Amino acid sequence: MRLQLDFINQSTFSISSWSLAGLIVLLMGLVIAIFTWQLYEDSVLEQNAVAFKVSQMSREITHEKPQLQIVKSEISAEQMQQIQVTVGALITPWDELLRGIEKSDMHDIALLSLEPSSKKQLVSIVGEAKSLQVALDYIQKLEAQPMLDKVYLQKYNIDEAHPFKPVKFTLSAQWLLSE
Repeated sequence: MRLQLDFINQSTFSISSWSLAGLIVLLMGLVIAIFTWQLYEDSVLEQNAVAFKVSQMSREITHEKPQLQIVKSEISAEQMQQIQVTVGALITPWDELLRGIEKSDMHDIALLSLEPSSKKQLVSIVGEAKSLQVALDYIQKLEAQPMLDKVYLQKYNIDEAHPFKPVKFTLSAQWLLSE
């Protein structure tokens, strides 16, 4: 009995059959790649067609001008005066006045009302102070503001019933509107 030792494993398929199987797998891969590429190209073409339609529609929308109906009506003298008063109130430099009054703020002063009149160029201020001297100091601080002039104490009243005897005062000032 002869012993056969074969150290080279021979498969049941030959080398030529392996290359045939490899060729088949390669061809299937190419067919799948071509099919996938074709699907991709179709989707790109469809996307471009949709984008073209959207741009065409947006151009049509922007070129169409809406028909505006122009209505002319006469404005009465009273309405014109109201419009001028409103515009005047809107362009009045309120912030400058309010900043000046805020800069003059004092610890012992409570402002109760502020009534500016740009038409008369006057400001009326009603407030309450700890004492008459504090109210007079507040008047001096207001006079130092560049937009206020001729600050006068119109009236004051000392509340004798209150234990701290606060002073309620009313002052007026000329409001210098900057042009």
